[in-house]
Amino acid sequence: MPYFPLGGFSPLQSATLSEVATELEATPLQVALAWLLQRAPNILLIPGTSSVAHLRDNLKAASLRIPPEQVARLGAIGSGKEAQDSALPPNG
Repeated sequence: MPYFPLGGFSPLQSATLSEVATELEATPLQVALAWLLQRAPNILLIPGTSSVAHLRDNLKAASLRIPPEQVARLGAIGSGKEAQDSALPPNG
C-alpha cells in the first residue's frame, strides 16, 4: 500500500482530506486508511507505528465508514479535479 495514501501528512496533506476527516470526526490518517480499506476486500494494510496510542488510532480506521459522496471527493485527490474544484468561486 502507498506509504502516504491521499497525502496523509502535512505539508503533502490535501485540503479535501482534512475536510472529510473533520466531517467524520476522525484524523486525516484514519480517513486515508479507511479509504484504502473500503476500496477492495482484498486490501491488507500494514501501517507502521512506534507507539501504542498511534496503534489505537490506526485501528479506529477499520471501523470508520466513509459515505459514497465523501469517497468520491477523496478519489478526486491527485486527479487534478480537486484543484479545479477548489479554484471555483463559492456556489460555482
